[in-house]
Amino acid sequence: MNAPARIAAFVSVLVVIFGGAALAGAALDPESGAGDEHAGASARAGGHGDQHVPATGSAAGEVPPPGLAASQDGLRLVVERTRFTADLAMALRFRIVDSAGATVRDFETEQARRMHLIVVRRDLRRYQHVHPVQGADGGWSIDLTLPEAGVYRAFADFRIDGEQHTLGVDLFAPGDFRPLELPPAGRVAQTDGYDVQLLPRDGSVLRFTIVRGTRTVIPQPYLGAKGHLVVLREGDLAYRHVHPLARGLGFEAGAAEPGTYRLFLQFRHAGKVHTAAFTQVVAP
Repeated sequence: MNAPARIAAFVSVLVVIFGGAALAGAALDPESGAGDEHAGASARAGGHGDQHVPATGSAAGEVPPPGLAASQDGLRLVVERTRFTADLAMALRFRIVDSAGATVRDFETEQARRMHLIVVRRDLRRYQHVHPVQGADGGWSIDLTLPEAGVYRAFADFRIDGEQHTLGVDLFAPGDFRPLELPPAGRVAQTDGYDVQLLPRDGSVLRFTIVRGTRTVIPQPYLGAKGHLVVLREGDLAYRHVHPLARGLGFEAGAAEPGTYRLFLQFRHAGKVHTAAFTQVVAP
């Protein structure tokens, strides 16, 4: 399946649903004028949920959703370290290699960066979106903190030769891990004093509004857009980095399969990046 067909098949599984919940947290992604490095903080538990969902899925015989494998489309994600000490910054180094085992060096800019790294705990209650730095050898590195014990999924999200790729691998922080339940349903997520609302679906578009106190907030540009949305499916953690529309805080969506999903919306305001997370349930 070629890239346009694969992307179309995946986008076709995004939709509005009839029940869900939300979790909000905050993320700080300080910009450095000298390079490509951004830091992200974990999204913590809290907030309320709602009833819209971009979803992911695949029918029998189709290409599986992105992020389920470390190797796909002739590319492989090779990670030097998979074990981390909880709440301690440690170097994460990885490479993307081709079918011959050679390190891939040429990446295209996508949403203002050449490599996006999404790290989420498998209970979908801890979330980070960071941007590693590429070294002279073609590999990527970043100091990463897994805030608490558990199993995390790391997604390398990048574009090569006009095609988008997402490869995933598990990271481990040994310790007393007790998975958390997702929060109850609701339409508004609170984060850092902001109320983020997921609006009724506008055709195939998911739109959000942000209010602080009594005033509507206009997000500042962040990675070339007003906001960024990542969707993950509970269970297998099928992944989707939904592209924002050119104007406003809207994202193109489509139809969904039954399941439970997490929507992580990030936006910048007052010089900081904030994360609002929603749980969405698609009924059978």
